[in-house]
This record gives sequence, structure tokens and C-alpha cells, in this order.
Amino acid sequence: MSLDAITQIFVSMMEIYSRQIPIMLALAALFTGLAVFKNQASSPGKVWWRNPGLVTDLTYSLIHAGVSQYFKWPVLIFIYAAMTQMMTPEAVKDYFVNGRGPLSGLAFEWQVAIYVIGSDFLLYWIHRAFHEAALWRFHAIHHSATEVDWTTTYRFHPVNLILQPTLVGIVMVSLGIKPQVVAFMLPFDIVSAAFVHANVNWTLGPLKYIVATPVFHRWHHTMPNEGGNSNFAPTFAIWDLLFGTFYMPEGKLPEVFGTDDHAFPEGYFTQLMYPFKKAPAAPQPPPILAPAE
Repeated sequence: MSLDAITQIFVSMMEIYSRQIPIMLALAALFTGLAVFKNQASSPGKVWWRNPGLVTDLTYSLIHAGVSQYFKWPVLIFIYAAMTQMMTPEAVKDYFVNGRGPLSGLAFEWQVAIYVIGSDFLLYWIHRAFHEAALWRFHAIHHSATEVDWTTTYRFHPVNLILQPTLVGIVMVSLGIKPQVVAFMLPFDIVSAAFVHANVNWTLGPLKYIVATPVFHRWHHTMPNEGGNSNFAPTFAIWDLLFGTFYMPEGKLPEVFGTDDHAFPEGYFTQLMYPFKKAPAAPQPPPILAPAE
């Protein structure tokens, strides 16, 4: 592999990362303003800047927002190295720029639409897999937050952080979705992830059956015997409705968040080691889901 190729990949990654900074600042300003109005909060009085897990959340966001790009390096380099054994450097470059596969000839806007719907469908099932015994030990990190707000967005173990987008990326790129589409959608992915974690009581009325809302996803962060093993879709709640995992009881808001492990470590580094020191039991769905109203 040439040094120029590695440099190009690095520059591309850093350009994508640089877009995140103004978005994160804008989200901080937006949700700070909303927190002032208690009638807008899902958990009134629990503002994000007083969150007891704020230091941990900020550590995750500051490290993973930038370093997560490096987490993907081994996978990206491996794919590149494997491809160079079968393709010329020019063909590899064309692959990353223009894509190859049955969908590569579609217009950009159609590829965006397919990516939004297709990646969300894949993430729904991958998310469900992370609630099973083999992967829950890693995903439990995300559920360890006892107060959920937009700052919880980046609280993911590196294994979780790498595996989910990598699997989706491999499928999408193999189908012919251009890498530029993935890069174009990054701001949307950041905003939507922060939105569903936000401490606001928005359900969007009848749209709650189609779109993932803050209340919808905050139920997912409750205890396993409540809604903690439901509402897996990151963007489109309709997947949960279709596959029987939708949970939004009428006239009630989620209150208690976290895992069944009351001794769950809070610090960043101790959480990174947690999956290797202890194998927590995978959460079980509640015996009877509340009516989807």
C-alpha cells in the first residue's frame, strides 16, 4: 500500500471529523436552551450540565469523536490491502470514489434515500443482536447512564462503536452506495442520535409510530423489565412496530435509567475493561409490553 493512499484516507477522515465540531456546539446550545423550559423536559430538573455522569460522557465524546476515526483504520486498511491483491490502484480509487455494485449507477439522491432506509433497517437488527448474551457486555456500557441526555450519545464501548457502523458500511458499499453518500449523511447521523437521547418530552403525535423520538428512545434506556429491551430503531420507529418491539405507554414518561448491575463502574477506563472482567446477563424483554398508543 502506498503512503499517498494512506495519506488520502487520513485526510478524508479528518475532513469528516471537522464537520462534527460545529454540530456538537450547536447541539449544546440548542439543548441548553430547551432545558430552561421545564415543560419541555422529559425528566424536569435534570439538566445535562448537572448530570452525574457528565465527565464520563464528555470523555467518551472527546475521545471517540476523533479517535473513533482511527478505530476504523485497521478495517479500512485491511479492505484496501485485500482489494489491491485483486485490483489495480486506479480501480481501487475508482471504487472508493464512484462505488461498485448494483446500486452504483443510481443518482446521488436515490442512493441517499436507500442508505437512510437500508442502514436504519440493518442497525435495528444489529442493535437487537447487541442485546443478546454474546454482545450485551459491550452494549451495556451505553445503557450504564443513570441520567440520559444528548451527552449520552457517544457513550459506547469501542467494540460496539466499530462493529455497528462497519457492518452497515460493508453492506452499503458492497451494494454500490458511494462513500460520499456515507460522508454526506454524517451530520444527519450525529443530529438524529443526539435528538433521540435529548431530555425532552417530544413524541411528535401520530408520527411516533414512524419516527424515533426522544421519548421513544428514552424508554429504551429504562430497566430491562420495563422498556429497556424495546425500541431498537435509531431513526424509524416503524421497524419496532412491525417486529413487535415498540414500547410507548400512553400518558407516561420514562423515569429510571441504567442497567441491572448496581455496581456498574462509572469511570471511562474502568468501563472499557468492564466487558472483559464481567459477563453481565443479557436483558430479557418485559413479560407484557404496554399498548402502542
